Amino acid sequence: MRTKLFLAFVLVILIALISNLIFERLIMRDFDEYTRGTREDHLYWVLAAMEGSYQDGRWDMNLLSEAVHWGMMLGFDIRVEDKEGREITNSHRVMDSLPPMMKRRMESIIHSHSAEGEYEQYPLYAEGSELGTLSVRSLKKEGPLKVKGTIFKERGRNFLIISFLIAGISAVAMAIFLSLTLSRPVRRLKIAAERVAKGDFSARVTSVSRDEIGRLSESFNYMAEALQKEELLRKRLTSNIAHELRTPLAVMRAQAEAMIDGVVENKGEGLENIRNEIEKLTRLVEGIEDLTKAEASFFSQGEERRINLKEFLKGTESSMEPIFREKGLQFSVVDRGDMEVTADLDKLERILKNIISNSLKYTGKGGVWIDYGREGREFFMEVRDTGIGIPEDEMPKIFMRFYRGRGAVDRGVGIGLALVKELVDVIGGRIEVKSKVAEGTAIRVWLPIKI
Repeated sequence: MRTKLFLAFVLVILIALISNLIFERLIMRDFDEYTRGTREDHLYWVLAAMEGSYQDGRWDMNLLSEAVHWGMMLGFDIRVEDKEGREITNSHRVMDSLPPMMKRRMESIIHSHSAEGEYEQYPLYAEGSELGTLSVRSLKKEGPLKVKGTIFKERGRNFLIISFLIAGISAVAMAIFLSLTLSRPVRRLKIAAERVAKGDFSARVTSVSRDEIGRLSESFNYMAEALQKEELLRKRLTSNIAHELRTPLAVMRAQAEAMIDGVVENKGEGLENIRNEIEKLTRLVEGIEDLTKAEASFFSQGEERRINLKEFLKGTESSMEPIFREKGLQFSVVDRGDMEVTADLDKLERILKNIISNSLKYTGKGGVWIDYGREGREFFMEVRDTGIGIPEDEMPKIFMRFYRGRGAVDRGVGIGLALVKELVDVIGGRIEVKSKVAEGTAIRVWLPIKI
């Protein structure tokens, strides 16, 4: 990538160089055309002045000398001949006829003895008749037009050279800077991706920019973190499954061997025991399936949106109230008024329903209530029940997968609160649990308020 960027800027420099050369040629060509046009205009002025010096059938030598003088000032070496070819006057003769002071001034700017090129001849006319011939050629003149023309060409060429050098040096410096600044984070991403490909999911990329590279780094870090969590969960799930399957399978094997060996005489009772263990396995497999579906949401960035927390909790109350009513339990939401929050609705619903389901299992009388509120930069949802409570020695275990507390009214597979804890960690929240045996439990989930 670094080489490609550098070559791209080199190409830009070459294009700029070619553009400068073309521009220089066009400018100089236009200036030369302007100079030629100006020379032609001056020549026509001299022709007009020469023709105007012929009056009443003869040459007015004063006017003719003045015309020659002005022609010399315009940079021409002049020779005037009549129609028979006899020379009437020329630049040297006019120069010699000038007063000494004027002659010295003229010679300081005009080198009358250093004319360039061959004479160009132009016919002179008066009232349709040919008067003679004007022969002209260029003088080495240091007059203002030539000086300005030379200065213009030099300055134009210098400007183009300097502008090209500035553009070229700037492009090279920018190429080096961009190739370093852009390739360095991409190189870090490449190294981190190679580490992840080798199974090192702890690889992360540090980026402080908020541009596309910064967002790419954030996405990579999220992906690596998700893979790391998924790998950890996979190992934990495999271990848990092996542990949970071992007991019912061992019981089923023992029962089957006992019936084969004749140790158990009542085969009906033995088959009933095997059937019970099969039901446990079925519930375990169903729980693992639910666990797999729930874990899929851990690694997806759900859509966060603005919701009214009161309306959300009331909706949960309406959907789950029939289950509580069937068991003869109360279920309601404490009305704390409207409260707007931004949250991932899918994850929020999973968290709340798993806590409520857990309370339902351990509550035989009374009921379950949901409370909510906000403090500082966090808001909370709290589920309180009048269930059997949690013994102090079981408190550290309630968020462990497949752990089932004692005294559940409807025993499950023990993954509800474990999923709640993992989901809350994923979205950056925390959980508080307060419980007293025979009085009930309150589980409060704190989540950050996002603006």
